[in-house]
Amino acid sequence: MSRIAEWLKKAENLARGHSKQADQMLDKAERYAKERTGHKYDEHIEKGADAVQRRYGGGTSGTTSAGGTTEGTGPTPAEREQMSAQHDPTGEPYRRGPQG
Repeated sequence: MSRIAEWLKKAENLARGHSKQADQMLDKAERYAKERTGHKYDEHIEKGADAVQRRYGGGTSGTTSAGGTTEGTGPTPAEREQMSAQHDPTGEPYRRGPQG
């Protein structure tokens, strides 16, 4: 097994052991990618994120949170769109990194 394959296997095992945190990080990465591409490739990004979640078993816990959504399943496409349009408390859109 190559060194990269070993690292990927370790990352997959880590994500399986901490699927809730992995789901949160994947959601953040997904939002960032959508913002950086100007939402031009949203469908492709969502497909990729879903494939990653299936790979480590994330997004399948099925427990309901206080907000009525299912924890671990990730947001629906409508929720994802709403999250990407969220603003910070000053009313400005969230900006990532020095490029903004």
